[in-house]
Amino acid sequence: MQMQQQDHIPLDEGWNKMEGGFSKFIDIMEGGFREPFALALHSELYTNCYAMCTQKAPNNYADQLYNRYGNIYESYLKEKVLPAIKAKQGESPMLTEFAKRWKNHKLLVRQMWKLFVYLDRFYIKRISGLPLKAVGVQKFEQVVFNAVKDKVREGILELIEKERKGEGVDRTLLKSVVMVFVEIGDWRPLFPTRVGEELGDIGAARFNIYNKELESQLILATSEFYARESSQWIGTDSCPEYMKKAEKRLQEESERVHAYLDKVSEEKLLKECEQQLLANHQTALLDKEETGCRALLREGKTDDLKRMYQLFKRLPNTSNACGLQPISQIVREHIVDVGMGLVRKQEGEKDHANYTQQLIDLHDQYLTLVQGPFENNQLFQKVLKEAFEVFVNKDIGNSTTAELLSTFCDNIMKTGGDKLEGEIDVNLDKIVMLFSYLSDKDMFAEFYRKQLAKRLLLNRSASDDDERSLITKLKYRCGAQFTSKLEGMLTDMNVSKDTQNNFSTWMKNNEIGLGMECGVTVLTTGFWPTYKVDEVALPNELIKCVDKFTQFYESRTSHRKLKWIHTLGTCVVLGRFDAKPIDLVISTYQACILMLFNQQLEYTAADIASATKLPMEELKKYLQTLALSKYTVLLKTPKCKEMADTDVFAFNNKFTDRQRKIKMSLLVTKVSADEKLSTKQTVDEDRKHAVEASIVRVMKARKTMPHQQLVMEVSGQLMKLFKPDPKVIKNRIESLISREYLERDKDNNGVYKYLA
Repeated sequence: MQMQQQDHIPLDEGWNKMEGGFSKFIDIMEGGFREPFALALHSELYTNCYAMCTQKAPNNYADQLYNRYGNIYESYLKEKVLPAIKAKQGESPMLTEFAKRWKNHKLLVRQMWKLFVYLDRFYIKRISGLPLKAVGVQKFEQVVFNAVKDKVREGILELIEKERKGEGVDRTLLKSVVMVFVEIGDWRPLFPTRVGEELGDIGAARFNIYNKELESQLILATSEFYARESSQWIGTDSCPEYMKKAEKRLQEESERVHAYLDKVSEEKLLKECEQQLLANHQTALLDKEETGCRALLREGKTDDLKRMYQLFKRLPNTSNACGLQPISQIVREHIVDVGMGLVRKQEGEKDHANYTQQLIDLHDQYLTLVQGPFENNQLFQKVLKEAFEVFVNKDIGNSTTAELLSTFCDNIMKTGGDKLEGEIDVNLDKIVMLFSYLSDKDMFAEFYRKQLAKRLLLNRSASDDDERSLITKLKYRCGAQFTSKLEGMLTDMNVSKDTQNNFSTWMKNNEIGLGMECGVTVLTTGFWPTYKVDEVALPNELIKCVDKFTQFYESRTSHRKLKWIHTLGTCVVLGRFDAKPIDLVISTYQACILMLFNQQLEYTAADIASATKLPMEELKKYLQTLALSKYTVLLKTPKCKEMADTDVFAFNNKFTDRQRKIKMSLLVTKVSADEKLSTKQTVDEDRKHAVEASIVRVMKARKTMPHQQLVMEVSGQLMKLFKPDPKVIKNRIESLISREYLERDKDNNGVYKYLA
């Protein structure tokens, strides 16, 4: 019986051994680990714990060991650790002791777990109890942390405020103290082990203690600090100075988080800083009279504008008074003001030739701003577009921007016109960008078509590649239908070259001689502008050319009819002057006039009109180019600028020039007032058809539709080409009703029905 009693370890005897090992490790730890914890002692204590847990009942003491394990921590913490922390005076000494004690406690928990590990492996799993390591952390929280947390937090916040005011602090100490709040909330990462542990819900509330006991108070203290500081700044500092300070503060707070706070605080902390430094003072800051956003835009302070963008993009665009939204509106207003100033300046000038280039330069300036300081943000792209649409669609005098832009294109595309600096393709992109802001894109297309026709027919186009490049860019912007006529015109010119070669071969084969070179361009009626047909009396030499080409063309095609347009024809005639013969490059009508002087020396204006069958008003314009221009090929009597039917014109034998070949004014190269008026009338007529076609398309698909909804749908479809007037839409609806395409609903006059 005595042998059996000695086989088990009594509770008090066994526990005294375990408690002795606990005390021994504390002594070693308090002594700075100058001696190691003996391996033999470790093995003895582990074996002792194992034996006490595996003894048969009633001598199995696992329950008692588990309970006493927690109690021994509690006693040690109350008797030694808590008094040592409370004894320290001042933030730094107290925080230093607190951090040191927590570090030692982690070492203690790890060592004790190694001695009592058998409990963790089997007993705690069986009873679903708190793991040993969690017990150690829990006891520190209950005994020490809860007793000193308020003073520790005050110490942390005081040191942070000192650092914000520019004083030096021990960041390593702060980091170690702050980490206590994090580590107490989640004990698992502190004690890595290969032994499987039942985690339960212990780690689910990670950061709860940190958030509740430190972070919430830190956010509140941060808010109060920056509310005070920003209120001082806004009253004394300029906008750029304020932004530099705010930028520095935000950077410091971010660095502070990375230095000694937990990363989960960064977003909340910076958000509070942004609220106090930026959001609360945004309106006052942007509206500062001499240094605010408007002043920065006026003075071109791109660095400050970039800083403003970088700061305020942090804020959410939740309203018109927060984030980038108010800045974008100020940018929009500024661009509109500058653009309208340019419009008003142009209205006071007679010549608007530079207006389009000024618009392009203005767009380059603000596009650079959007792409640079504002990082091509979509909000600023949108306000740039909206701002330009305001003033680009203002008429300048009697001219629309669509017309002026088309004329600008004509000037750079024709030979002898203005040449832009840089790559032509880049400049064409800028033109198309400006074109995209036009509400009357169809007006531009019609003017451009007429000017392109003149460039092509008068052989004034500088580059076919550039012509095609611009048309391709317009096609990409507005679709194939928009540029179909322009592409057809270029195709006609290429086909005409082949036709001309075939005509030359045909004449050679048939041994036909015209006595002169003759070139004919065959155009497709639908592609080209409509030209006024004058029944001009051609000289015999030209009549022969017309007859022979007609004969050739009709021999090749039987379903096409030629209609001769001499308006844009050109001739090279040889003028035999006394000094020397000179080649004159002139229009067909000018040639008809000059060829008369081969028959007699003098004619009155009335005689010339009768002989050429040109209308008198038209004739007078051509006579001015021949008698009153730089090149006086004809002499006028009397010598005055006014034209009368009785004025006499004679061939000027004495005329001479340094050049052997001269180009005279062709009149038709520029858009005349009549052409401008007819272009606008053509566009208005085309718009009526476009509106009707859109109405029919919509009604055919919907069958029945209320008036307001129909107007909105039609406007939406046509907006890419022009901005339709609701009154015009209403008139076209009435026209379609009268022609029985639509009818009004019998029960509701505001609803239309489609008639198939």
